Amino acid sequence: MKPSMSLTGEHEGHKVAAVFETESDANGTAKALCDETSLTNDQVSVLSPADRHQGKGLEPEDQGIWQTLVRSHVGLSVGGAVSGFIVYVILNALGIGFISQNTVVSASALTALGLMLGLLLAGGITIRPDHTPYLMKAQSALRKGHYVLAIHAESTQQIQEAKSLLSARNVKTVQTL
Repeated sequence: MKPSMSLTGEHEGHKVAAVFETESDANGTAKALCDETSLTNDQVSVLSPADRHQGKGLEPEDQGIWQTLVRSHVGLSVGGAVSGFIVYVILNALGIGFISQNTVVSASALTALGLMLGLLLAGGITIRPDHTPYLMKAQSALRKGHYVLAIHAESTQQIQEAKSLLSARNVKTVQTL
């Protein structure tokens, strides 16, 4: 999906983290990923326990997060409001008594309910709960003195390529959705 069509503002929305005991293993695997898959050097990074900006290596798209917040809230609130109004139209067409007798109130209430549900869903998309296991495992490994290979893929195809190479090397991974 084009970034302009997506609810998220991230260009590299798929992430994988792999943990290594040594920096040389992590760097060797990073080089292999760039050589043997469609991933580029910009999409693969090795984080060490001594890095000062580990968060930037794990979640490099600060601007994308803000775009996700705006896009999801605007898009889903409008979509929710329209859906709520459509529910009102359907219920009114079915001749439901309360809806037919209180058209303004019921149209307003159902539209507002749809709007609120859309905003709740947008909040869920913005906080990215699928990123929590990825971030927790990576940060825990870095605190323990291990090295983390962070992969920021643009597509599910790139994720599959990376995961197959990593599994062939018996490397355990954690990924976002």
